[in-house]
Parts: sequence; structure tokens; C-alpha cells
Amino acid sequence: MGDVELRKALETQEQQQLLPLVVEIMPGQAAEGLIDIYEPGSYEGKTLRRLCDSTLSKKKWTIEEQLIVEDINRQLAGGKLLCRGQEIEGSALEYAVTEQTEAGEKYLYVPIRAIKPQEGGFCGVGRGGHES
Repeated sequence: MGDVELRKALETQEQQQLLPLVVEIMPGQAAEGLIDIYEPGSYEGKTLRRLCDSTLSKKKWTIEEQLIVEDINRQLAGGKLLCRGQEIEGSALEYAVTEQTEAGEKYLYVPIRAIKPQEGGFCGVGRGGHES
């Protein structure tokens, strides 16, 4: 890596560490999910899975948010947390994208889906036209 590339990587890393992290966990195919905001530095060194577990274990949610938490937990019973089609592993910064509010304030955003495999779906073995 050249000096310019290294400097740019370090600048990007510094910027990311100064931005708040917004984690949104959506149950299944829902359009909206549970949003939690982590202050700059509070998410440093933590895995995305750990942040999700922390978010889901909070008790401060409104009634509407509690219903979303219950729906997420139902999806996670036998399901997985996915970000951009991949199971979450590693740090939150690996999945975060920089977004900007209408007021021009930047933040890091990570969209996560709690997906449970559909029951009774096609699994590719012993289905369709196979008689016993």
C-alpha cells in the first residue's frame, strides 16, 4: 500500500470513529425495524453481533418497539441475523455505510435483517413428485 493509500485509509478510519453508528434490525421482510444509536467510540472493538445482542436485550423500548423486538426474536428462533445477504461476523465498521441526515450530519448505518427460513418451503431433497 502506498503512502497516499495508507493516508486515505487512516483518514477514513478516523472519520468513522468520530461518527455515531445507527443499527437497524428488521424482522423478516418488514420495511421498518428497531433502531439503536451508538455514540462515537462506544461501538469500537465490538462485533456487530454483540451490538445486536445489546440492542435486543435493552428494556427501554416503547410498546411498538417491544412488538418489533418480539417479532425479531421469533425470527431468530432458528433464524439468523443477515446484513447485505451475509451472516454477520466481524466488526460493525465492516458493514457500515456512511449516510447523511437532511441537516447534513453524517453517521454510519448498518441495516440488519432477522431472517428465519420459511417452513414448508422447497429444500431440494425428497420434495415434489417423490412417492413413498
